[in-house]
Amino acid sequence: MDRKDFLKKAGIAAAGVLAAPYILPSGRLFASTGGGMADHVVFVLFAGGVRQQESVLQRYLDDSQGVPIPGNLMYNMLEGAPPASKIVYGTDGNLAGDTPIPKLLSTTLEKQGTYFKEVDAQRLGHYAGLNALVTGNYNYTQGLKQKSAVPTIFEYVRKHLGVPATKAWFVGNGIGNSVPLLNHSTHPDYGVDFGANFLAPNLTFGRRGREHLKDAKVYHPEEELGPMYKMKFFLDQAAMLDGGNIPGIKNTDEEKFQLKQFFRDMFTKTANNTLAMPTIPGGGLNNDLRTIGYACEVIREFKPA
Repeated sequence: MDRKDFLKKAGIAAAGVLAAPYILPSGRLFASTGGGMADHVVFVLFAGGVRQQESVLQRYLDDSQGVPIPGNLMYNMLEGAPPASKIVYGTDGNLAGDTPIPKLLSTTLEKQGTYFKEVDAQRLGHYAGLNALVTGNYNYTQGLKQKSAVPTIFEYVRKHLGVPATKAWFVGNGIGNSVPLLNHSTHPDYGVDFGANFLAPNLTFGRRGREHLKDAKVYHPEEELGPMYKMKFFLDQAAMLDGGNIPGIKNTDEEKFQLKQFFRDMFTKTANNTLAMPTIPGGGLNNDLRTIGYACEVIREFKPA
């Protein structure tokens, strides 16, 4: 089974089907009966900045520096014992990085889900890696700032399970590296009609979002062109567009109302500092942790597939 077929079937199985279903050429979906595997599926993507040697292979210094010290550096995520010596990957103590981050989870993420270890991509870049993960395709002719020509996992789930847009989300930690382009493809049989809602919470609920979106400002077309152009620039950045129509995800009026209320609640909670955010020892909070916190709010509110 090639990766495209695998992701097509795995994506639908992940949406709660006990056994992998089959998508017939007609597009009709037949699935085996049985209890659901999970109420929701969270697909966590790592593409860039994490080497296979230190993550999947758990080799640490072994193989690369001639020092026979393997070990698992990601023991909150993966099964396996950490290195026994030469600790340089934690927080600073007596020496830089000599204090390992504590184990926070009693059960690793690997034991709570499915871990795809050998996903490959056309080149060593964030967008190429992310694209391969959401499409299951190498995309050899894929360029940057281009949506994939092959369907994403969101489109398979939405089209073949009849899932609405509010039940499929792509939550990104920013809008760089063409991340906003990953929520749907340009495939003629799938595309924007079956895409996921995209949210970059650190941008939306950050300074620029508070400035332009929080109070749903209405600008006068003759007297406030400056703020209007700033808003246009802000939205163009989020959509990676130079102008023209924005090919947005279609939500029903009821879903739009729910989205609007959710955004209002997030602005209020952000301003009041009442959002439950994961932290690292010492109380640190970075953009990745904030993204996880907002993603949890999305799951709580919309209960995605």
